[in-house]
Amino acid sequence: MHSYSVLAAALTQLLLVTSASGAVLPGSIVPDDSSPSSKHVVRRDEDKKVVFKMDYFIQLINHDDPPFGYFKQRYWWNDEHYKGKGSPIILKAPSEGNGEDDLAYLTNDTLLGQFAEAVGGAIIVLEHRYWGKSSPYPELTAETLQYLNVGNATADLVYFARNVFLDFDKTQSSRPSKAPWVLSGASYSGALAAWTNAIRPGTFWAYHCSSATVQALPDMSDSFNIAEAAMPRNCSADFQKMIKHVDDVLTKKNYLARKYLKNQFGLGAMDDDNSFAAVLALGPLRWQGAQFYTGYTELHRMCDYVENQWPGSTSNPTGAEGVGLHKALEGYGRFFQEVIIPENCDMKELAKNNDTASCFSTDNVETSPVYSDLSVDNTMGRQWRWLSCNEPLESWMTGGPNMKSGIVSTLFTSDSLRSECEQFFPTVNNHTYGLAKNRTADDLNALTGGWDPGNAKRVMWVNGEYDMWRPATVSSQRRTGKPLESVYLIPKGMHASDIFVLNGQMNPEVGRIQRKLVSKMTTWVDEFYTKAGRQRPSRR
Repeated sequence: MHSYSVLAAALTQLLLVTSASGAVLPGSIVPDDSSPSSKHVVRRDEDKKVVFKMDYFIQLINHDDPPFGYFKQRYWWNDEHYKGKGSPIILKAPSEGNGEDDLAYLTNDTLLGQFAEAVGGAIIVLEHRYWGKSSPYPELTAETLQYLNVGNATADLVYFARNVFLDFDKTQSSRPSKAPWVLSGASYSGALAAWTNAIRPGTFWAYHCSSATVQALPDMSDSFNIAEAAMPRNCSADFQKMIKHVDDVLTKKNYLARKYLKNQFGLGAMDDDNSFAAVLALGPLRWQGAQFYTGYTELHRMCDYVENQWPGSTSNPTGAEGVGLHKALEGYGRFFQEVIIPENCDMKELAKNNDTASCFSTDNVETSPVYSDLSVDNTMGRQWRWLSCNEPLESWMTGGPNMKSGIVSTLFTSDSLRSECEQFFPTVNNHTYGLAKNRTADDLNALTGGWDPGNAKRVMWVNGEYDMWRPATVSSQRRTGKPLESVYLIPKGMHASDIFVLNGQMNPEVGRIQRKLVSKMTTWVDEFYTKAGRQRPSRR
């Protein structure tokens, strides 16, 4: 489902790892100025620095077979709010990416920092297995990836909480049996938090799940209905005309017409029609990175190009009717050549090879880096693709039966992405991925509970009305289960809108919900000490 500094009031963006055919992670919600220095020091304001400390935890490779082996799992912490013996711990569930990209969660610029300050606790960020410096194997194949699954990822959290020796807690007074541990996450990591509660209850006292993509879905085409609703009306009208035209041209199989269309986007060398149709979805997918405080979003930037209002344009703005098909194609094509291609491709390499399609092409399995880069730090989202193909999380954002918006080609389908699983993960020593073994999204939902997690005590759910990942959350309009407690739907909210304090400063309703979340979490934490009959560490 990955994506993302509040620290410098910069634009928030999702770390979208996109395959050549447009498959997208839910996204690690990380402020884009959060890259740490070698000393893990990040400036929070002009007068104060927050120092993050890092260590490694010896984690089991396979929790179903502990003697199988171990790997080192990185974690960071900030104990500036920690009140001493028996104080709470706020653990950030791992995002689907390098843990260094999550370090902003250790500050008061995020809701987790607000939790920690309110309850007098420390914050810990744990890196996900198989990402960053926390991979048991250097190469990611169908054989070595067998231990990257929801079962092990949730077990990692429990095993870590029960066994880690924290530098700031020499007496082990803040173990889960002695102090409340709060598990928090956003997007996929929010789902990990919820799944941990559902599959492995009893270690964590309370949970915060922001935009948690808990339901594995074979089809998430309704996500584009949300993106379309966020578009200006002229842009929506023109986009629908463009996509209808694209489908007409591609399905009629006229070579010259198809070549001319692809050349308009700088993708004339792209032979595969389905891959070309998929790449065109990258524009609407930019809505995932929107936050209240960003103001001018990447989706609206794209729409300005579509409406011929690119930088330096002398065209007059139009009304709701838009600019029409031909001008819209000119504008979107220009957006691809000036924005999308430079963002996604190695421009020096493209110039050398005179090939503007190679970075999007999935045609050549043997030479394409999409398939051939097996490294842990690959840029093609290989680990996420494995989870999608193996668990299977699926949840492909494509065209499909639930898409009524008409802004994505009907040639871009979930089936086309499923078929790529075999190209990504050929069988190695009889090891393959879940879909190849007839595993389904329903199987994963049966394990986790999906939209209906069952045991959901002291779990707060926060979702956005206009979040493209809303269909996979407990606020999905498709969900028919019994009502859950502590569910907050942020009006006009986007992906994980509650996470960033700046959103609450820009939008009063978000601020009200954030304060309510902090208050409720404080109450839940206090209940632990009352129930245990232990004295609560003093707070400011």
